[in-house]
Amino acid sequence: MNPPARPPVDPAPRYLLVDGHSIIFAWPSLRSLHSQKPLAARQELTRHLSQLHDSGRWRVTLVFDGQAGGKEEKAANSLAVLYAASGQTADSVIERIVQLHQGKGEIAVVTADHAEMTTIESFGAVGYSPDWLAQEILAAGQEIQESLARYRKKKLT
Repeated sequence: MNPPARPPVDPAPRYLLVDGHSIIFAWPSLRSLHSQKPLAARQELTRHLSQLHDSGRWRVTLVFDGQAGGKEEKAANSLAVLYAASGQTADSVIERIVQLHQGKGEIAVVTADHAEMTTIESFGAVGYSPDWLAQEILAAGQEIQESLARYRKKKLT
């Protein structure tokens, strides 16, 4: 008699923490938009990250500095958007999250701040650049488009 089959084990989650303003000021298109319409720049970054989150590659959390008084928003697709409390920075929020999730899956942080990169890496997270993020978003979008094309093709046959 064979032992009962074990349910498949889900891989450890992959968390991606994104320093919002660091990315906005690193990407020329968002930096330009931010100079005219800061809210629109934050919304555009959220839209890009939603695509990455929806791809299933990462559980994405977008963190902004504390102009909004420490609130948390959930985008329609469950992407987490955090605002540091007054007197805090996005960096301090990211560091706290990295420390709390140590050993609970892969944790990566995207920032253009080299000092912050060194700090989060000392806590065991992996640091990525804004350029890496742009490529990751493109790759996720391409995967989604390929998946949709396969689905449509299969549905037609």
